[in-house]
Amino acid sequence: MARAQEFPQQRDNMEVNSTRALVYHWRIFRVIGLHPPPRNTMWGRHYSAYSVVWNTVFHFCIWVSFSVNFLLSNSLETFCESLCVAMPHTLYMLKMCNVYRMHDELLHSHRVFRHLDSRLSCSMEAQIVEEGVALAEFIFRFIVRGILAVLVVGILYIGLASEPTLMYPSWIPWNWTGSFSAYLPTVTLHTCAIIETSAVVLTLITYPGTYLLLLSAHTKALAWRVASLGHNEPLPAHRVQALLAGYIQDHQILLHLFKSLERSLSMTCFLQFFCTACAQCAISYFLLFEQIGVMRFANMLILLVAFTTETLLLCYTAEILCQEGESLLAAVYSCNWLDQSIHFRRLVLLMLVRCQKPMVLVSGVIVPISMKTFLVVVKGAYSMLTLLNEMRKTSLE
Repeated sequence: MARAQEFPQQRDNMEVNSTRALVYHWRIFRVIGLHPPPRNTMWGRHYSAYSVVWNTVFHFCIWVSFSVNFLLSNSLETFCESLCVAMPHTLYMLKMCNVYRMHDELLHSHRVFRHLDSRLSCSMEAQIVEEGVALAEFIFRFIVRGILAVLVVGILYIGLASEPTLMYPSWIPWNWTGSFSAYLPTVTLHTCAIIETSAVVLTLITYPGTYLLLLSAHTKALAWRVASLGHNEPLPAHRVQALLAGYIQDHQILLHLFKSLERSLSMTCFLQFFCTACAQCAISYFLLFEQIGVMRFANMLILLVAFTTETLLLCYTAEILCQEGESLLAAVYSCNWLDQSIHFRRLVLLMLVRCQKPMVLVSGVIVPISMKTFLVVVKGAYSMLTLLNEMRKTSLE
């Protein structure tokens, strides 16, 4: 089978490394104990113990604190405020377990992306992939700024509060409000745990979208290759057929990579939709119907924006991938198949059949991930908010 390397006249000196968009994600995964270094290093030999200690100190303890505080809720106000913190944190714990479970498969996708990088045959295809990488990096920087804004507002909320308080409602197994000597170390430890959790949230929010954007970019580059087939300088029939056969193989690689990502993200995405709807409902109720201070209001409002942005980002990147899959189908029709041999046309029909199935990411087996799904989540949150409001009115009567 002919490969792009056999046609040096089509290639460009521009080198592309699409996996660089994932460098910071995997650095964070290594710090939080999910991505072990080589075993022959000092850190590698003790990484398992490091991972257990790190996750126990930062993740398990703060999860227990949020969860116990939620279970101890004695009013609708405290229930809503505790729910919008405990439920998302539980989801992030599950996402971490999923990353650990799918670790090898995710790293295998890096090798696939590097192979697809080597298949780029001209500067236009390289530019398409570079644009996908740039978009992924832009989204990562944007989310970094958003999370920093959440942390700044939370710290200001602590500093400007009229009484001892924590960034988010938590259960602390000692009397931390009784004296300043007990309050200072408690709020310091709690804030450090929240900052570490923010780094985890950053990478868990952005890594699915980054993988989907890279897959979309390579799908778009393949569509460009297929659409231009037969329109450039004339080639012998056997070489054109070999090129198309190589493109069909590239398409199969993309489909296998798509299925791999779907296995990695399916269940956690389904839980995320439910979690986002509940968090939106709880925070909206808390903001609309409870009498709270300005800083507390700002703290919860930014949290609402963060949860909504997380699901919006996932649906947006999945929508882009679906659109690029449809563009690939149109590109097959656009190639110059009329002037080619019968065998070439048969290969075109084969690729058309394989492109018929849309690249729609599915969560929980049945729920497609798209912008329409995001609207369904928002409508679900509104329905739950209406129900809570009716409960509030009944209790007031």
